Amino acid sequence: MSSWSSRQILRDLADDGRRKRILLAFWRYADPTAKAVATAQLARALHFREETLRKMPAEKKAGLLASRAGGAEFEPQIETALMQYHTHEENAMMAAFLDRWGVPHVNGSIEVEDYKVPSVAEVRSAVRDLTSFDRRDVAIYLATAGLLMGQAWREAAWPVVDEMVGMLEG
Repeated sequence: MSSWSSRQILRDLADDGRRKRILLAFWRYADPTAKAVATAQLARALHFREETLRKMPAEKKAGLLASRAGGAEFEPQIETALMQYHTHEENAMMAAFLDRWGVPHVNGSIEVEDYKVPSVAEVRSAVRDLTSFDRRDVAIYLATAGLLMGQAWREAAWPVVDEMVGMLEG
């Protein structure tokens, strides 16, 4: 089973268009503190003034973050970007999968502590049956769920992501 970091998800699963949308979601939806930290880190990395970065449009900042996404120091921002992207822009897909697995949620966002994590077989079955969603989007979602939701989700989702990668490349 592969181990998926946020940087690997962005690099290996997201094409250019998705990568831009994911990183743009960070600048649109992340909390002000996370954006301030990212701005300071980008300013240091790119030798820009923070004020210059703050004034840039979100699309430009997303591009600058993309240029530095390979650096481990940006891992937290990329994790946040993936979370924001899914909860704001891919919540219909998340909701469909969570409904399929019987996980209580509000618009794709899990709001309870006590629920049953799906098994590998249940994840595989949902991927097979929920065909209205783009396969690459599904792979990004499942890799992100494993990354952000803990060990049980990793064990259920990441083997399916590994299977999907072969299909996406082929």
